[in-house]
Amino acid sequence: MKTFSKNAKQFQNDGFVLVKNLLNKKNCIRSAKWLKSQDPKKFLTSWTDKEPNVPLATYFGVHEDNSIISKIAKHKSVLNYASKLMNNKVYLWTSKVGLKAAWGGTVEYFHQDFTYWKDRGYRKDDMISVMIMLEPHSIYNAALHVFPKTHKAGEIKHDTFFNVNGISKFMIHPKKLDKLKKKYGVKAINAEPGDVLFFHASLIHGSSHNISGNGRMVILSWFNTIGNLPKNVGKKARLFNLSRAKKELDEAQRKLNWFKKKYQDQLKSQKLTFLAPIPKEEKK
Repeated sequence: MKTFSKNAKQFQNDGFVLVKNLLNKKNCIRSAKWLKSQDPKKFLTSWTDKEPNVPLATYFGVHEDNSIISKIAKHKSVLNYASKLMNNKVYLWTSKVGLKAAWGGTVEYFHQDFTYWKDRGYRKDDMISVMIMLEPHSIYNAALHVFPKTHKAGEIKHDTFFNVNGISKFMIHPKKLDKLKKKYGVKAINAEPGDVLFFHASLIHGSSHNISGNGRMVILSWFNTIGNLPKNVGKKARLFNLSRAKKELDEAQRKLNWFKKKYQDQLKSQKLTFLAPIPKEEKK
């Protein structure tokens, strides 16, 4: 009880708390090995779930399945702990496995999760994000970094960017991050399989590319409080999806036009129109 009180206080003050050994370590390690042994095609919703030379980077809706890893995603211990931290009953509304692969798992720029959720109709940010560690998690394999106490900073303006697969996402501008760092600081999360990180939906967080030789697999489960049920969620979620898809379409068209011109310019010219020119020593 004393330990929970301490954790609850940290969550309220800092917007996050890492609970050590909440889940069975061996089961978490076993679930990571199980997923890696499966055919990635079983879990792909589209090619956008891949990354360069990574056959499966994201596995969506993991809690809806009935496997060793899905049971961890919807574990009652996690649900109950999240409810206690929020001082309200919560429900699991979505989840995914993030496989930040060795040597190339891609960046997740700093953002607040609520930026993605607010347009679905949620009235408040009374929501909690949960990261369940399935593999060792440290600064050496792209650990999550958080800005403590920023869950109290309100909604921060985000910019749109497009990830390696052209998906429209959100990030906080570096100039704003500079100011936030001076005020709040940044903390890296170091954890082991079985540890669970609980963080507020408005806490600023992000992680770098994984250029190490060790993968970094986590389950991300998102919970909402019963008192924060969204209004017109079907309609609003559809409009939000259309808005993001339109941005992606416009960006894809811009890139297509640029690369078509690049190709056509070189096709029309006998001289090099891009990259390094041929030096005189190589001309014959």
